Amino acid sequence: MEQKNFDLAVLGGGPGGYVAAIRAKKLGINAAVIEKENLGGVCLNWGCIPTKALAHTSDVIEAIRKSAELGINIAGSDVDFSKVMERKDKVVYMNRAGLEYNFKKNQIEIIRGEGRLASKNKIIVKGNDGNTIEVNAKNIIIATGSHASSVPPFILDNEGILDNVGILSLKELPESMLVVGGGVVGCEFSSIFATLGTKVTIVELMPSILLNEDEEVSMLINKIFTKKGINIHTGITVGNVSKENNKYTCKLSNGETITVDKILVSVGRKPNSDNIGLAEAGVATDAKGFIKVDEYLRTNIDNIFAIGDVIGGYQLAHVASSEGIIAVDNVLNKNKEMKYNVIPWAIFTIPEIGTVGLSKKQAVEKGYDVCTGMFPFKNSGKAVAIQDNEGFVKIFTDSSTGEILGSTVIGPRASDLIHEVALGMSGELTVDQIAETVHAHPTLSEAVMEAAEDCFGLSIHKV
Repeated sequence: MEQKNFDLAVLGGGPGGYVAAIRAKKLGINAAVIEKENLGGVCLNWGCIPTKALAHTSDVIEAIRKSAELGINIAGSDVDFSKVMERKDKVVYMNRAGLEYNFKKNQIEIIRGEGRLASKNKIIVKGNDGNTIEVNAKNIIIATGSHASSVPPFILDNEGILDNVGILSLKELPESMLVVGGGVVGCEFSSIFATLGTKVTIVELMPSILLNEDEEVSMLINKIFTKKGINIHTGITVGNVSKENNKYTCKLSNGETITVDKILVSVGRKPNSDNIGLAEAGVATDAKGFIKVDEYLRTNIDNIFAIGDVIGGYQLAHVASSEGIIAVDNVLNKNKEMKYNVIPWAIFTIPEIGTVGLSKKQAVEKGYDVCTGMFPFKNSGKAVAIQDNEGFVKIFTDSSTGEILGSTVIGPRASDLIHEVALGMSGELTVDQIAETVHAHPTLSEAVMEAAEDCFGLSIHKV
């Protein structure tokens, strides 16, 4: 059996693992990544990047449909789905090739195969080439990620009952689709496929879609989806599913029956913690299989760290990447901690949604006297000029101190705008400092400034 020795072995090459390896190399640590599939994990190959490529296509379609208002006459806007998916694959390939080059440039070894912990310092890799490799490492970072969950009565078959991987592998645009779960993934795919021309129905167990977002955000996206032709059923479940003539008939708990071409199951994710040798290494997990870590991302085994989806929490690619950086720094005994109170996230529906920190409800539950500043995009000159003026910016503050507690944006470039507030929170600015910062005109970022001004009742353009 071939043996390899490293200062650090990273099990998993997703956005947490590959970032950890590059960070380690830049800090002089001899590191390697063990990955059985492509670098980039779910995010690059079956998640963030391919869905954003499809979301961009949807954005362009929406722009074309409004083009007559701009004096531009475009004959037809038919969708060539095969070309749409071909471009999506090209975007993934380009990003993956760039990542592979980054590893080559930094001289980081990629061990292709399935790794399993044999002890606190040893990983046995069944190589994709059929060979077995023993990897010995002073420190180990587990970054194995997660996979899509399923619930009865749905059995994923990669034909018609699909998860995120299955839906991104479609060859033909379905005429109709049932989306089970009205969370982030379900709403993003609903927005994309409805824009492409699929008749979409969402079934959500909870009282509303995007339940974890601001209540007004959830209400507005519900209104926009309904206007787009998406049927939304909340507070109900799917009782049973039958297949006939390549169509799926679903009986809902409210008595209705829906027949569709495809079903997307988007009801959460489970950690990839089985069959990786956690017991052999003595690594502890919780009842759901998530690896337990301390504030330094260290497991109960002193030289083994864990990051990303496999430890639960936010289950976001950028969180995994940040945790990868923190974990590597802590391999060097720097005792750094993640700032989980300032984690921005984005939802790439049409319109986009960006959020950071606490919602108003969460802040009130924590005992804050909350002041809410709000500015609607309908009062933004730039938003009106670019035909994208639905939505608003909200900033939540402690009314007695001006501390920024959180923010939510729904509207144009929300995924970018939210980071002004995130930076303010990270730098411990007060809301008046955002309000008093001169913002270029005309820009969408002025909406953030005006929302900050509105915390004092001083927004100029809010009417």
